[in-house]
Amino acid sequence: MTNGGGMKPPDLKGDGRMPEPWTLFHGVREFPEGTRTAQDAAAAIGCGVGQIVKSLVFVRDDEPVLVLCSGANTVDAGRLGLAKADADLVRRATGFAIGGVPPYGHPARLETLVDEDLLGHDELWAAAGTPRSVFPLTPAELVERSGGTVARVSPAS
Repeated sequence: MTNGGGMKPPDLKGDGRMPEPWTLFHGVREFPEGTRTAQDAAAAIGCGVGQIVKSLVFVRDDEPVLVLCSGANTVDAGRLGLAKADADLVRRATGFAIGGVPPYGHPARLETLVDEDLLGHDELWAAAGTPRSVFPLTPAELVERSGGTVARVSPAS
């Protein structure tokens, strides 16, 4: 099985451990003060909140759906037919805890929606597996590596 864009899912090494973030993501930066929220990440990196990729897990028809949303936006879950996932489902579906969920590199491919507003930036920053680590990528890399579908995910203005 591949995980979007031809990427293989992470090797769980048979013991349930995920590989280290630097094996999946390039240019990882660590911030001891944390990057758990989009605002925290933007302040630590020195970029706009809209450049932060929030990896949010929802549920539709009992299946997890990953929404890659601009840090400046909220997800219109009702319009998209989504319900928020609990922390246990987030970890089971992605292999990562809330606050550190990366946009790809999960144990299995997830249906993924990519916020169209992310495409308006030259550089994005996403969680690299922990609440203290992020990595840069371009919008094109985000779409390709996540295997996501670009969509309007926030409420209409």
